[in-house]
Formats: sequence, structure tokens, C-alpha cells
Amino acid sequence: MPPIRPAVRSTVRTAARAFLALPAGLAAVVLTLTGQPGRAARLQARITGTHGWTGGRVLGRAVLGLPLDAAAFVLVGYALFNSVRNFGYPVWYLDTDYHQAWGGPTMAGVWAVHAGGWLVCLAVLLHWPVRWLARGQQALARRVTADPEATAGTPLRV
Repeated sequence: MPPIRPAVRSTVRTAARAFLALPAGLAAVVLTLTGQPGRAARLQARITGTHGWTGGRVLGRAVLGLPLDAAAFVLVGYALFNSVRNFGYPVWYLDTDYHQAWGGPTMAGVWAVHAGGWLVCLAVLLHWPVRWLARGQQALARRVTADPEATAGTPLRV
């Protein structure tokens, strides 16, 4: 059982960084445009885990990464919303007629089906699509912060 905990921790950390990339990127843009590029660079370094940020690189990352960041924000936001909804099923739907719901006629069965089914969906959702988006965000951050002279002449790998 111990190998599962690091995997879950890694997945949660990856999803959190992917989710926070959009608001942190927008905050970094605001900081850069208001004359605080140092704070923007520290914020970007904290979220992405890469160093070498400047004001121009923060702005470039925000523009180039907007599609990835928006997709990750929506996907993880959807996962958070549905986690609260499915794990809290008894709280939200106790006063309704849950006898015909999946897993009915008891509330315990209904909750078990919704929570268990959502756990499977959540594992798939966070394991593949969010991880792919996070890898794209990390690749973009590495590419934006790379030293131009060190990467001159190297082919772009996609």
C-alpha cells in the first residue's frame, strides 16, 4: 500500500500546479505591467519550478500558455466541482426522491455508486488529460526560460 501515497501526492501536486498556472500567470502579468517584474518572476518560479524569469518572459509565457492554462483550469475546476457534488451527495440530495437514483433505494447505496464512480472518473481525468496539460505547461516554461545562446542551433522538439 505505501507506493500509492506518493503517486496520489504527485498527481494532486501536478493538478494543483496546472490549475494555478492561469491565475498565477495573470497575476504575474499584472505585476509585470505595474513595474514589479521581480515579484512576477518569483511568482512564476514558484508555480513552474523553473528559474530565469524576466518581465518579458513572464508576458511571453502568459500569451503562449493561455490555451494550456485555460484548459487545465477548466478541467481541474470541473473535477473539484464534481468531487464536492458526488462525495457530498447525501448533503445535496437527501430531501429529494433518491429511491430511483443510481444505487438506490437506500441513500448509502446511492452515495456509494456516485462516490465510487466519481473516484474512477477522477483518477482517469487527473491521470491522463491533466498530466498531459501539465507537461505541456512545464515544457513551455522550460522553453521560455531557456538561455537563447545555449539552445541556438538545436532543433525544436515537439
